[in-house]
Amino acid sequence: MIYHFSVSFALGIVFEKIFGFGWSAALLIVLVSVVVFLFSRFTKIFLIIGLALALGILRMSFVDASPDQNLYKLVGQKISFEATVSDEPDVRDTSVRYTVKPDFLEKSLVLLVADRFPEFKYGNKIKVSGKLDLPKNFESDNGTEFDYINYLAKDKINFLIYRPNIEKMEGYGGNKMVAFLYTLKNIFVKNISAVVPEPNASLASGVIFGAKQSLGQELLDDFRKVGLVHIVVLSGYNITIIAVGIFYATSFFGKRNLGFILSAVFIVLFSIMVGLGATVIRACIMALIAILAKFLGRPADALRWLFIAGILMLLWNPLILFYDPSFQLSFMATLGLILFSPFIYSFISNHKIQKFIPTKFGLREIISSTLAVQFFVLPLLIKMSGFVSLISFLVNPLILPLVPGVMALGALTGALGILPFAGTILSWPFGVLTYVLTSVIISITEISARIPLSTLQTGTIPLSIIFVWYAGYGVLFWKLTSPRSSRAELPLS
Repeated sequence: MIYHFSVSFALGIVFEKIFGFGWSAALLIVLVSVVVFLFSRFTKIFLIIGLALALGILRMSFVDASPDQNLYKLVGQKISFEATVSDEPDVRDTSVRYTVKPDFLEKSLVLLVADRFPEFKYGNKIKVSGKLDLPKNFESDNGTEFDYINYLAKDKINFLIYRPNIEKMEGYGGNKMVAFLYTLKNIFVKNISAVVPEPNASLASGVIFGAKQSLGQELLDDFRKVGLVHIVVLSGYNITIIAVGIFYATSFFGKRNLGFILSAVFIVLFSIMVGLGATVIRACIMALIAILAKFLGRPADALRWLFIAGILMLLWNPLILFYDPSFQLSFMATLGLILFSPFIYSFISNHKIQKFIPTKFGLREIISSTLAVQFFVLPLLIKMSGFVSLISFLVNPLILPLVPGVMALGALTGALGILPFAGTILSWPFGVLTYVLTSVIISITEISARIPLSTLQTGTIPLSIIFVWYAGYGVLFWKLTSPRSSRAELPLS
């Protein structure tokens, strides 16, 4: 029943997004559903579907992502206003992006693309002067258009100012707890950089926090070519597969309970460390469901929780269904993990390939989970990137078992560096081990990216192909679970 409700609710959101009929369509659907339910032989499922459709339409009808009209009239003009830095600065190689809330606005936020220096922090009160502009969609090197306008609008960011003049003012406008978390994260990143040289330090910080400022464009492109960029960006896809990797990598110490507890603790600490932003919360919820599925060994239970979580997230912000790659990837990654990893594990265990993939250290489980996730999110990755990595299915199982080690050692390096006096000395051994593991990852990535025909340029693919592709996955899952097939069991030990 929860599946019917969830899918119908999402379809209601899509219906309203396309047609925009509003509450009148929702009311009509409710009336028809009730009448059909009362005067026909249809079961209550029909009524539930109708109510869910109506609820989705109503929720979407209340969404308003349009820019503030008073500020919209000033587009193209040079303006000056006071504001508060409302999110953690996004630091790049040559610039930094600040999301600010103007004091005179209740609705829209403004994105500032500024110079690296002087630096400003979350909560700072600032005075901004510059030419007001609107965000624009852009085309990537692969020929795919990124809907930058709606990507920002889903978070109420409707305006943009390039290279503004920014002056710091007296006062503070942020949440002190959030500011503390951001500061703590930055201290960790700084401590890692003090012990581990670049670009290894940025790789470690990227794996742990999504901070990848000094990786360099060439190395970042190499990670994209081999399908590994997810380990250095803050995404639900990243957190889901890493959490499952930690679960299996730690399970070998004894009971699976330990692996589950350590993985759950990691996810909670991670979400706190990076500031509990909306993207992080969504990704961490999906990761918790993913490891819950592996821990319980009952995919159906985890699947219900996944759909419940999806409903709650769409209730909070329906626009993430269309414009949030992190939500899309994390939901689909978790769904693929729940549905297909048991079958991949069973295939490995029952064929000659098992000789090369042992169960020690949870390696077989990590690889089966990784392949399931990669397999299931492939259509979305092609849609978003415009290319497919032909070697990602080989490189990911090779690299991902190393990621939990990088995260643990990097976190210890950053944490011990906080200690006064001897902090740097105590963190040095862990920093050396972090450097060794990250060097292995970088070397494998660079070598793999140089392999001829390692990537295939596809360009953008229409949504119709995406739907057909996932319909094919549905048919495959139906065949795998049909009575004629040998049903795969989720490994419990």
